[in-house]
Amino acid sequence: MTYFEELSNSRIKHAENMASAISSKVLQIRKENIKQSLSDYGILGHRKEYVTTIDEVMYFDDAKAENVNATWFTFESTTKPIVWIACGSNENIDYTDLLLMAKQNVKALICLSDKNGNLKNAFENSIHEIYDAKDMDEAVRMASIVAQDDDIVVFSPASKSAKQNETFEERGNQFRNSVKQIENEWHQ
Repeated sequence: MTYFEELSNSRIKHAENMASAISSKVLQIRKENIKQSLSDYGILGHRKEYVTTIDEVMYFDDAKAENVNATWFTFESTTKPIVWIACGSNENIDYTDLLLMAKQNVKALICLSDKNGNLKNAFENSIHEIYDAKDMDEAVRMASIVAQDDDIVVFSPASKSAKQNETFEERGNQFRNSVKQIENEWHQ
């Protein structure tokens, strides 16, 4: 290869690297703009969304996690002990994939719904503390009592609502409102 061919190849490589770096920056800006736009419109809401911290305990709304797989990813990305608020369901859900992750990460399970048999049975050997709550207010109150400093409370239902036509947005808003109510009581 001649000097001029090497120089030409070197310049081509340099130009390719610059083009790659520039396109990477442009794509990153676009991704961030898209993410911010979606967030502004609430499309990304209710998915591992931070609500507040009360007395060293963080609260997260993960109401959009309406299946075992979504809840698994929430637990997998968490390093602190979890007080998990989940929902029972009319469906016969297979929680097998979530058992090991729950055993490692969940210190307490609060079952929200009157359809909790399958949920409680699935986790009775993996989670030592399991409670029933009649509604979201009671579930959040229980969680605030069970959770200790540096724990997190996560509402991640792992199933569709047992109530007909209730959306994940409605359940997430119920969770947020219950948490805010506890927070207001702490500040009085």
